[in-house]
Amino acid sequence: MNTLFFSLIRLSIGAGDKLSRQPSEEEWGELYKMAVKQSLVGICFVGVRKYMGTSAQSGDIPVVPKKVYFQWLGTAAQIQQRNDLMSQRCVELQSKLGLYGINSSILKGQAVAMYYGELKDYRQPGDIDVYVDCGRVKAIEYAHSIKQEYVNWDYKHLHLKIFKDTEVEIHHRPEVLLNLAKNKRLQRYFRSEESQKQIFQREGKLVAPSAEFNLFYILLHIYRHFLYEGVGLRQLMDYYFVLRAVYGQECKSKGLQTIEMFGMERFAKGVMWIMQGVFGLDEQYLLCEPNENEGRYILAQVMVGGNFGHHDERLKTCKKQGKNGAVGKILRHNLHLLTHYPSEVIWAPVWIVYHWCWKRIVR
Repeated sequence: MNTLFFSLIRLSIGAGDKLSRQPSEEEWGELYKMAVKQSLVGICFVGVRKYMGTSAQSGDIPVVPKKVYFQWLGTAAQIQQRNDLMSQRCVELQSKLGLYGINSSILKGQAVAMYYGELKDYRQPGDIDVYVDCGRVKAIEYAHSIKQEYVNWDYKHLHLKIFKDTEVEIHHRPEVLLNLAKNKRLQRYFRSEESQKQIFQREGKLVAPSAEFNLFYILLHIYRHFLYEGVGLRQLMDYYFVLRAVYGQECKSKGLQTIEMFGMERFAKGVMWIMQGVFGLDEQYLLCEPNENEGRYILAQVMVGGNFGHHDERLKTCKKQGKNGAVGKILRHNLHLLTHYPSEVIWAPVWIVYHWCWKRIVR
């Protein structure tokens, strides 16, 4: 089924011209479920329409069951409407922050959707992540200024209750690494003049990071989620479009140097294999030589966990055990990563203690 699903993905994004074979009626239902699990319902619906159009031209009878097709159609329409709303909310949010004297940049989400071209309205949106240059204290002050009495915050971001229909996360740091030494270096990198310039770029109606910045940042985001929560094909598809949006070997070489600086080259090589094997990315867009063994390992975890690991049964049992029990269970679950990414796995319990102490000191 995975091979068939991957061919549907490639057909959807224009990297393939047909399915690997004609699905049965039962398999169409399974393909829909896989698209739901990976949050690719909208994108894959584009492939379904292409398949039906090609079948009609060749005289074949498409066997997409009506119930599945109309369910797919309805969900895709909802995704399009949601994208319109999210784009509007991003503009409103940046306007509100600007009036308070805060510079902001939309991370991931609608900012990355711009790289999708004609497919952007079919990308399934999540919440709004926005980076602010004002630091944690002023970000919390802003939350209080809009009558949000309780503010849930941590080392990286805080949750903002500003829209009834959209969740907002304000990042006072774009991302973190649990390895304390690497994280210190990472925060210096984000604060550098060159990074700040790349983060705050006008992209249409939004201020959003450049494709050059996202070459490292989106991979870092995928890396973090893969290690500690789980990641799905939707996030990897984002990186596919980021890679296609970056032009010039010099820019790619610089991005690869940054990736190597933070010890992510093994992961990057595995992701490059997925970019080719799943999404059909042309070799000219690759950052580095693909590693098939690592790529297959990463892909296996992605297919089990689904979007952000929400479908990973191994983690679902962890979340029912309370906060302390969940931490222990997740750490044990992540032991399979030890031979692949030992530094990040070993530092995870250290980070938990560090963050607990840090929050009580700065509070």
